[in-house]
Amino acid sequence: MGWTHPYTAQAAALPGPLTLAWFPFARELPAQVAAAAARGHEAMLHMPMQAHTDSTAQTGPNPLRIDLPPDVNLARLREAIAAVPDSVGVNNHMGSVATRDPLLMELVAREVRAHGMLFLDSVVVTHSVALCCAELAGVPAAARDVFIDNVAEPWVIWRQLAATEAFARRHGHAIAIAHPRQHTLAALEAWLPTLHTKGFALWPLSATVAWRNNLDPVHIVA
Repeated sequence: MGWTHPYTAQAAALPGPLTLAWFPFARELPAQVAAAAARGHEAMLHMPMQAHTDSTAQTGPNPLRIDLPPDVNLARLREAIAAVPDSVGVNNHMGSVATRDPLLMELVAREVRAHGMLFLDSVVVTHSVALCCAELAGVPAAARDVFIDNVAEPWVIWRQLAATEAFARRHGHAIAIAHPRQHTLAALEAWLPTLHTKGFALWPLSATVAWRNNLDPVHIVA
């Protein structure tokens, strides 16, 4: 969220509560986050992390990297956390390299815990250690269950929305992630208003993470 303003505004207009993950390098973040919060959405930091492509064109500037000194990564993370107002937590943007590195993920987990925040592993690669490191550090954490638009075709998006419903019916709740893109937003605009009649309730991420960690939501919501 935050980088492409028209899609950001369209996503913020969706019925919620949703949890919107904001790039720390986006323009006019305070105003954008405040506008989304006014519509009932909570905010989290979408933290750029090193990917196999090793390209800042994909991660964005100042990603966390396994080849940087810890103090540099810590400074980048702290600056990013400070950039997103009223953030309840952190999740990884990209990170197919970073989230497999225990030392880097332990650094992230310690800092997230120091800020009283939650962590969501976006699970962009198998064998990610991000969730494990967060849990070992005592951070309220979870991994996403469904990736709605990893393939940005409308029929795939609708299939993944059905998978989200099925997961929630089996387990009582589901965490699904998606991008603010044209086909995704069109599908969400049609799908979200139908949930109530199907017996579903929308929860912000913080509520689901609290549920999975046996916590009162107030303990992890800033």
